[in-house]
Order: sequence, then structure tokens, then C-alpha cells
Amino acid sequence: MTELTARELLVHLYETAIDAVDGRRLVQQWCRENPSAAFSHCVAVGKAAAAMLQGALDSRKAISSALLITTRASIPRELRRDSRVRIFESAHPVPDQSSLNAGDALLKFLDRIAEDAALLVLVSGGASSLVEVPVDGVSLEQLQRINQHLLASGKDIRTMNAWRRRFSRIKGGGLLQYVQHLRCTQLLISDVYGDDAAVIGSGLLVPSGEDEADHDDWLASMLPTEPGLHEQYAPVETRVIGSSAIAIRAAAEEAHCQALDHFLHEEFIQGDAIEQGRALGAYLRDAPPGVHVWGGETTVELPERPGVGGRNQAMALALATAIDGMGELSVLVAGTDGIDGNTSCAGAVVSGSSMMAIRQMGFDVEQELNKANAGMVLMATGELFKPGPTNTNVMDIIIAYKR
Repeated sequence: MTELTARELLVHLYETAIDAVDGRRLVQQWCRENPSAAFSHCVAVGKAAAAMLQGALDSRKAISSALLITTRASIPRELRRDSRVRIFESAHPVPDQSSLNAGDALLKFLDRIAEDAALLVLVSGGASSLVEVPVDGVSLEQLQRINQHLLASGKDIRTMNAWRRRFSRIKGGGLLQYVQHLRCTQLLISDVYGDDAAVIGSGLLVPSGEDEADHDDWLASMLPTEPGLHEQYAPVETRVIGSSAIAIRAAAEEAHCQALDHFLHEEFIQGDAIEQGRALGAYLRDAPPGVHVWGGETTVELPERPGVGGRNQAMALALATAIDGMGELSVLVAGTDGIDGNTSCAGAVVSGSSMMAIRQMGFDVEQELNKANAGMVLMATGELFKPGPTNTNVMDIIIAYKR
């Protein structure tokens, strides 16, 4: 490989990480390793659902029908033209009527499958919003207000999904009642810390254990007087086939292949995006040269009228303030799903010279961070990162290069 600029190197390492957790490749790999597992039907739900379904159809020609529920994004033509596949393009991150339509279609699809047939279920991040059957007494409007509140609250994904389960008939293992007549296997790409199957997609086919919902009077007031309780059913076979650990390890291994010193940090980066950005920047100022890689997922607490950006853009901008003047440092902060917040970008690539350009443009960084408007600043400096759809979702990745 010819010599790369710092940004080109970071983008290359990001793409290597994404390739390692590509949904199509992961499902193909699992099918190769489990040649005796045969399926006649398939359900795929989540941001990576289209790629995962492609992997299943590649590997299991006997699949006669499939239901795909995914984001309103580009779906491969081969799936759109496949008569076996019914497609629902649904809403994310806030559910809308399409999410309820998808929920209704899911239950009908499962009901039509003959008893004892073999079903493969593919779940990835985003499923919590993309498909829903709310408990009695909760309207679509209420469901939207609940999710908007959760997204703006600064709660982590585990806590948010604990609340989502309370308002759903199919989450927290609720979908189990609809597959008990089938031989069911589910494959998961994890978008949660710890790869807990009960949290991924809010646990459609995994009964939730301890309720991890926090104290929130407003959310509690939205619960029906008698919330639905899920009966206990026999569990399905569950395998987590993709995770943050796989992605960050691939990036570190590629740095090694590029003959660069590399440091794979096992610390999971979580908590407030701005605080974590500053903390990582402070660490990098004194860190040894080479490539440093972390996985994580931070949170943001949004103001009443947020600007443009997301948690990764906020973290990148805060990090830029902490490495100001460190010309030998460049850092990529990005979502592995290719999007961040209310933008079509995954994050940004900042450097020790970012703040010089920001000051010359007259931005007040602290003010813009408080307004959740980091994306506007990084757009002005040309440092946003837009990889497009990635066919996966294993939270966020931070890759730093110190020359």
C-alpha cells in the first residue's frame, strides 16, 4: 500500500473494522461453521438486516420465504427483486406507523409458518424502533414521546431498552409466544456493551432478567395501569456472531500489518460524549506514538432545540479542544452503522490543527457543544466523515494515530 495521509490511514482502519463485522459475511461464516443447520423461513430485523438476510439466502437455498424489516435506506436490488422476500422499510430512531405496520406483519408472517418448520431470525441494532407491537393502552403518539424522551435523556442503551421493554408486547422475550410452534435459531450482531442478548434489539426472543430501568417519574407515568406481562416460554437457540470486540481487533491487526505500533484498549468508552472526548484527548497528549483503538458508545443529553450532530461528532469536537496544537495527532470518532445523531455522517476525523481552523472561523466551541451543534462546526472545517451504509452496527469506534 502506498503511503497514506493520517486521515486516509484512519479511514482505511475504520473500513477494515467494518469489513470484519459485515452482516452478510458474518452470517455466511456462521452457516459454513454449522452445515447441518437448515432453515425454511427467515426474519431479519435491524440496521444490518438486509446484509444479514443476503448472507442467509447465499448459504441456505432452501429458504422459501423471508421478512425483512430495516431502515429507510438503500436495499440491494437483488433483495428487492427476490420474490421470496417481503420488505418493510421502517422508522429509526423514533418509531412511527411503519414500525407498527412492521410489527403486525411480523406476527402474521410467523403465524403462517407451518408447525415445526425451521426459522432463522437475524437481529441487529435498531430493531427496538423498527418493529413494535405496543401493550394495550399505549398509543403511537405516546410511544413516540417515550422514545423522544429516552433519546434526549442521556441514558445508556441498556437503560433505554429496559424502558422500551415495558411498553412492548414483543420485546423482553414477548415474541417467544409467537414462535413456540417452530424450531427457531437467532443470530445477533451486538450493539450493546457486554453483548447481552436480552438487550440487543430489546430482546425480542430473550426474556429479560433483572429490570434495569432507572427511576424516571415521567416514563413511569406513561405506563398503562396494568402493563402486559410476558409468560415464560422455552428459549430459542441464540448466537451472537458480531460485536465491537471483533471490529476493534481487526483495526488493530491491520495497523500491525501496516508496520505501525498499535494499542488495542479494552476499556469500553461510555458516559457523556463531551467528557469522554476531553478525557481521551488528554490521554493521547502523553500516549506513545502509534495507532490506538477503542470501542464504545457514549451518550448525549440534548437541549430542547438541538442543533446538527450526534454523540460521535460531539465527542470528536470535544477531543479536538484537548489535542489543540498537537500536530502529530489525528483521531477518527465514528458510529459503525455509518450514521450519527440527526445527520447522515458517522462522525468526524479531527486533528491537532482542528482548533486553529475553528478559531479562525469564529466559532465558540463550548457554546456549540452546549447547543448539540458540533456537526455544524465540523462541517465548516471539512472534517465530517460520511462512509454511507455499512451493513453492520456494533456501536462506535475511536481510532487515533500519533505520528
